Amino acid sequence: MISPFYKPSIGGVEYIVYHTARELAKRGYEAHVITTTCDNRWKKIAEPGTTIREGVIAHRLEPSFTKIGYATIMKDLKETLKKIKPNIVHCHNLHPHLFQAMKWKDELKYKLVAQLHFPVATGIDHLSAKLLYRFAMRELVQNQHRIDAFIAHTNIEKQWLVSEGIEESRIHIIRYPCIPDELFNYKPTSDIHDKLGTDIVITYISRIHPRKGQHLLIEASKYLKEELKDFKIYIAGPPSDHKYLQKLRKLVEELDLEKHVMLDLRALLEQEKLDTIATSDIFAFTPILDYTPITILEALALGTPIVTTSVGAILELIRISLDQHNALNKLIHVVPPWSQEIAKSILLTLAFLNNSLRDRLQRLVYPHRISILVDMLVHNVYGKYLRVNEV
Repeated sequence: MISPFYKPSIGGVEYIVYHTARELAKRGYEAHVITTTCDNRWKKIAEPGTTIREGVIAHRLEPSFTKIGYATIMKDLKETLKKIKPNIVHCHNLHPHLFQAMKWKDELKYKLVAQLHFPVATGIDHLSAKLLYRFAMRELVQNQHRIDAFIAHTNIEKQWLVSEGIEESRIHIIRYPCIPDELFNYKPTSDIHDKLGTDIVITYISRIHPRKGQHLLIEASKYLKEELKDFKIYIAGPPSDHKYLQKLRKLVEELDLEKHVMLDLRALLEQEKLDTIATSDIFAFTPILDYTPITILEALALGTPIVTTSVGAILELIRISLDQHNALNKLIHVVPPWSQEIAKSILLTLAFLNNSLRDRLQRLVYPHRISILVDMLVHNVYGKYLRVNEV
C-alpha cells in the first residue's frame, strides 16, 4: 500500500491503511506500506528507513521539497518498489504516487488498485490542489486502463467515479472506513464524567477546522443551557486552523458558555480517545463538509449514541432504518447542519438513554468490521490476481 501518511499520523486514510495492512499481515500476507517521514501537517515524525510492527513492513521515504496540499513526490519510490517486488500495489489518494505507479506497472509487473477516498466530498483545502484536481482527474480517466480496480467506499462515491468517466465495471464497493474487531469488546478504564466533574457529557473529537463545524455544537449549547443545568460539551482535537480556533473561543465567551464548553486542543492518545467516547452520554459530530467519518462508527461500536449532521455519505455509512418504530432511532439522529436541530436531537437522545439499547447500537457497524472488509478486499479485488491457494 502507498499512502502519503501513516500511523502515528492521525487521519481517516491513515486509519484505513493501518487496519487493512495489519489484518492482511495477520492472515499471512506480506503487507508493506510505503509512506513519508511526515504526518499530515508535514511535521517530521520518523526517520527514513524500514520498520516492522504488528507484521506490517513500513518503508519511510523523504517527501520532496514541493508539496501541494497533502500531496508530494516520494523520493526513491521506484527503487523501493523494485526491492519489494509486489504482486499488487494499492494506492491511496489522487496523488503523484498513483500516476507513478501507473507508469511503472508493466516494467515492475504488478497489478494496481486505486482507492481515492472521494476528495470532492472530503474537501480540497489548498488552492493549488483545487486547481490541479481537474487536470489530475482528466489524466486518470484517460489512463484508467492502467488501473486494474478502483475501490469506492459508498454508492455515492461510485456514482462520482462513473460521472467522472471511470468505467463502472472497474469499480468495487467495499464499505470503508473500518472498525477493528477488538473495538466491539472494549472496556474503558476511565470515565469522562469523573474527569470533567459533571453528570452529562457530550463529546466531539476531531481536528479543529471550519469544515468540521465545531461552532454548530457550541451554538447548540446555547439552547441546551436553557434546559439542562449540569452538562459539559467536550471538544478535543489539534487545531489546524488557528483563525477558526479564535472564532470558537470568542463564540464561547459571547454565549456565556465558559462553564459548559471545554476545548482540549490536542490529539488524544488512542486509549484516552476510546475511553472518552465510550463513557460519554452522546457523541456529537457536526461537520458542514465530510464524507465517511470513522469516529461515528467507533462511537456506535462502543455503544455511544450519536447526533450528527447529514453531510457526505453519513446516512449511507451507518445505514440506519428510518422506520419510526425502530427504538434505535431515538439514539441516532442525523440532522441538517443547524444548531437548533442539533440541540433538539441531543435533548431527545438524553431523554431516551437506555443501556440495553446502547448495547444494540453495535449491530449497525457490524458490516464495517475490518475482518469482513478484508474478506471482501481479498476475494473481490485482490483475488483476481492472487493464486487460488492464497485467496
